[in-house]
Amino acid sequence: MNKMNINECLPEACVWELTLQCNMRCIHCGSIAGGARNDELTVDECLGIADELLELGCRQITFIGGEVFLYKGWEKIARKLSEGGAWVNIITNAFLMEDAQIEQIKYARLVNLGISVDGMEENHNRIRNSNRSFKKVLKAFERLRKENIPIAVVTSLLDFNFDDLESMYELFVENGVSVWQIQIATAMGNMKKHKNFLLNPSKIPSVTSFIKNKRDEQQIRLYAGDDIGYYDENELYLRNSPGTISVWQGCQAGLRVVGIDSVGNVKGCESLYDDKFIEGNLREESLKEIWYKEGNFSYNRQFDPGRLAGKCAGCDKGPVCRAGCHGLCYFTTGSIFENPYCCYPKMK
Repeated sequence: MNKMNINECLPEACVWELTLQCNMRCIHCGSIAGGARNDELTVDECLGIADELLELGCRQITFIGGEVFLYKGWEKIARKLSEGGAWVNIITNAFLMEDAQIEQIKYARLVNLGISVDGMEENHNRIRNSNRSFKKVLKAFERLRKENIPIAVVTSLLDFNFDDLESMYELFVENGVSVWQIQIATAMGNMKKHKNFLLNPSKIPSVTSFIKNKRDEQQIRLYAGDDIGYYDENELYLRNSPGTISVWQGCQAGLRVVGIDSVGNVKGCESLYDDKFIEGNLREESLKEIWYKEGNFSYNRQFDPGRLAGKCAGCDKGPVCRAGCHGLCYFTTGSIFENPYCCYPKMK
């Protein structure tokens, strides 16, 4: 077993679900968003948590929902984090973006505004269950460009929007998108009812090639999500910052990443959307107490290569890769240590 010194673990990045309230019912929504949770954290409680994050050295925070714009006061929390030296952004469906939201974005001092775009018009609207959603995205692009607010896009791949990648790339370049992250929709939440829509694993090598080739064009800073890869011929060029190379070093949940939900539950990652991964609650303990508690986040802090399963078992990359994205693994195979989407050549 490879046990880590917890004092070496720092929550450098946080994904924070501010509310479960949402104005859409997307077929790939992992959290089954719609109505707010009972007794969601207040703004004052969130401001206190923001202080805790800064104190522990967190420097990158992403607010998610639900729909962030439906949480009144989100911009105050973001502003506090920004003033504390953190990079803050939000992920939105952009449907509600009007003058008031633009002013909130400016006040919050976001590093960029992230918009979920999941295909060209037909497929995006199909996923969003709205025939107006795509046009709202285009309107948001136009408004953000006029305001000189950096635009980021997050795309979740399903089998039927895979062929939209090239057209999406052209659209994003045309609209001045600066950052694009491509990830895989996983079989959690609403997707449990739509497993026939999941991306075929055989398409992953085409996705990594697309990301690498488009990065070479230097029109958009394109990144693979943590659930894409690993260790194929394009590995060095999937997640690195411009001008650098990198390789996948395993899931960082509980090591460098922390997730917080709208009632204060703490997990290693918000993609581990199951109560079994809750390590504590911020109404009962401080973030520091939860983060440094002995035994928490044991799947990574006490990782044992012997737990790798399926084609990950015995893999020569296993001790480093640790089966890739635990969220994708868990909701696809039931084990956080078996990854059917790996495209490492030796594992085919």
